[in-house]
Amino acid sequence: MAAITSLNALVEALRDGAPVNKVLLNRSRRDTRIAAVIDLCRQRGVVFQFVPAEALDRKAGARNQGVWAEVSPVHFRPIGEMLAAARTGLVVVLDGIEDTGNLGAIVRTAAAVEADGIVLSVRGSAPVNDTAWKTSAGALGKVPLVQSRNLARDIDKMKAGGFWVAAADQHAGMSFYDFDFKGPTAVILGNEGRGVSPLLKKKADQLLAVPHAPAVESLNVSAAAAIILFEAYRQKRMNGQATREPQ
Repeated sequence: MAAITSLNALVEALRDGAPVNKVLLNRSRRDTRIAAVIDLCRQRGVVFQFVPAEALDRKAGARNQGVWAEVSPVHFRPIGEMLAAARTGLVVVLDGIEDTGNLGAIVRTAAAVEADGIVLSVRGSAPVNDTAWKTSAGALGKVPLVQSRNLARDIDKMKAGGFWVAAADQHAGMSFYDFDFKGPTAVILGNEGRGVSPLLKKKADQLLAVPHAPAVESLNVSAAAAIILFEAYRQKRMNGQATREPQ
């Protein structure tokens, strides 16, 4: 995971749309250059936080310029580019997945089922960092990633592009086994505790449950993702839509 500790370099990175995950700022500094960083973070939807000077020193070294930024090792694509390049008609939408281990595991599954891409919310999501990279076993470099500033709006774009949208919901009346994944489908997976947000449930064309024994309250989101996405992959292969033979 790369880090930026130079003010000028950080401003340039934000202006260029570099994949900056988060920014830490010395809370004792208030000047025009720090203000410029804050403005750019707000424009780009990058999370920033003011921290004590001592905390910043531990991250960036004692001779820092009052900033530290974490930069993702992967390149994020615009959603239009991802949809235009779609081949299998399977997109994964992650609504506030906070655990980097879950994120990495879902990315690995998405790569295994030949998903066209993964759409991540900018805010409230796990950073795409070394932990996610390791958990994905390098699959982060194999699946197109989109950082969304507005998931509801981007879901509308998918619908306009012919995608049917299904959201995982343990209380849904339909089992995912009964859903037809053969057409272009976007699967929404929600936060580990809260699940899919009410707004995105309303956007979904269908809510899907994963049946399981009543002794277990719910499945881990990465486990639910694997079960649902491999069923989608199975149906698409039966329909002749998978693009590669399994390794």
